[in-house]
Amino acid sequence: MEKENRAKLLGIDGVYIPVTNRKKSEEWYVEHLGMERGGDYLLAGRQEIFLRERLDEQVLSFQTNQWFENGDSYVMPFVCFRTSDIDALYEHLRTLGVSIGDLIVHSWFKEFDFCDPDGNKIKIWQGSKD
Repeated sequence: MEKENRAKLLGIDGVYIPVTNRKKSEEWYVEHLGMERGGDYLLAGRQEIFLRERLDEQVLSFQTNQWFENGDSYVMPFVCFRTSDIDALYEHLRTLGVSIGDLIVHSWFKEFDFCDPDGNKIKIWQGSKD
């Protein structure tokens, strides 16, 4: 049988985050999250993060009932970043006054949500083996 030749995805090339002021947001992401500048984008590890000024009021998040096992409603972040020290990052953001949720400890990972100055909801995650 002849194998079908299909194109496939290799990964995520970039993440696009809507902001009201790109320069101010770049400073915020560098200072608060330790991202590095890489031209017209920021770097989170090797992942390119593009901050783009929005022309509307759209923010990154959506409502779902498929996050909690009990089916409760949850405002889901559109992007989840991995960190090597979630406890330190959580404390850092908390002391800077960032709008931040609880640090939740699961059996094999930790997570928390926060909002950037434009109201984009973002999740931070760390596995127990990271």
